[in-house]
Amino acid sequence: MTQTVLAVDIGSTWCKAAWLDNRGQMLAQGRAYTRDIPPGMHTTPDGFWGAFVAAVQYATARLPSDAVPAAIGISCRALFGICLDADGNGSWPAWQMALDRYTNPVIAYAHTDEAWNGANPFLYGYTPSFAGIFLWLRTHQPQPLTKVVRAGALRDYIVYRMTDAWVTDPATGPNQYTWPEGLFPLSGLTPDALPAILDPHTIAGGLTTAASEALGLPQGLPVVVGQHDGAAANLGVGAIRPNDGCFTLGTNYVFRGVMGTHPGTHAMGYWVAPGIWSFVGNIGPATRQFELMTRAIDEETPAVADIHKRLAPLAAEIPPGSKGLVLGPLPGPNPGDDDSLCRAVGQALENGYTQGAVYRAVLEAVAGAELRLVDRARQAGARPTRFVATGGGAANRTFLQILASVLGAPVEMGQTEGGILGAGIAAAVGAGWYNSLAGALTAMGTPGPIVQPDPDAVAFYARQE
Repeated sequence: MTQTVLAVDIGSTWCKAAWLDNRGQMLAQGRAYTRDIPPGMHTTPDGFWGAFVAAVQYATARLPSDAVPAAIGISCRALFGICLDADGNGSWPAWQMALDRYTNPVIAYAHTDEAWNGANPFLYGYTPSFAGIFLWLRTHQPQPLTKVVRAGALRDYIVYRMTDAWVTDPATGPNQYTWPEGLFPLSGLTPDALPAILDPHTIAGGLTTAASEALGLPQGLPVVVGQHDGAAANLGVGAIRPNDGCFTLGTNYVFRGVMGTHPGTHAMGYWVAPGIWSFVGNIGPATRQFELMTRAIDEETPAVADIHKRLAPLAAEIPPGSKGLVLGPLPGPNPGDDDSLCRAVGQALENGYTQGAVYRAVLEAVAGAELRLVDRARQAGARPTRFVATGGGAANRTFLQILASVLGAPVEMGQTEGGILGAGIAAAVGAGWYNSLAGALTAMGTPGPIVQPDPDAVAFYARQE
């Protein structure tokens, strides 16, 4: 008999499920598409739960007959403002509002020291955004809040659907084990409405009868609290020590620079392991622009992943600087930049640049945007000396070679599914296989190959700064 844990990574594009053994090997996998879930009061939470169920069922159907499920762990994208009514029904009252501090002045206000009576709101991770969402709802659309008895995040809701427990992890919550007092007057929420904050490997509860029937798994199967997907990715590739830096190259391009403790600056971050804080930054629209520009190079190949595979070897043959072609920098500040960047790709091809040269110029633009993220992390106090990549882009060796040369430092090709492995590691500790996350990581994690910077490319990119 083979003991297994179920690890599920709930993302913006895919919900991916995998059964893992005690060495982190995937025995069966399944996935469901999430990008086309229609946003709405009820369609958003119901849609993600449906994708979760579909991915788990698909993976479980392919599980070897001698496998014995031991626990479930999840990794989940950030999506705040998911609520429950008195009957336990889920809703998302914030579905029509702008959800970030760059486009919503109320959420921007919730990130100020004034809103927190002089305290630094960035100590509390995503909590200011969470508070700002409910402050906006109170002042603009209060009616949906009249039925709310619990409030949290998508991660909390998925665990609730499995266990009836209303819990969260520190990274999804406030980077500590209690909610800060300043949250309550801002949000209008009461302490009993908020989820309990527990470590990601803590058992939240067992599968309820309803969840057991939906998932096709044993009733009472332990479910751990799980974690925010960024924290899970760092855990999965072993980037949980000060001076580690982790790139997630997936639907969003993110850099997390581990610092141990919060530096006290106004820098965004969250825990990537209990008590271990990390700077977090992303390059937002650059991800979308990267795909648009790649498709503009090759409009005939249907799957963009196949375009990357075809163009990467061609770009590897092009010298640094892409024969003088510069595209970007990414991300653009205006929506119209999407069109202008695609036009620039088309113009470059018309001017005689090869597809390999144009693709390399795109990769160089993205690598330059990643370098700016690393610089922001350094300004916040991070001192990354080890870099590791995860997500689908981590399989693009040509891009990692360019990124290593732009950084002037080696980059490890980590597990592309770092979030799944991180969720599985937490589940393995909850199942009692290992005594700690560090012990589980040692047993289940596998270091990837190291991509060394090219000395000539390092010199070239250094001259461009």
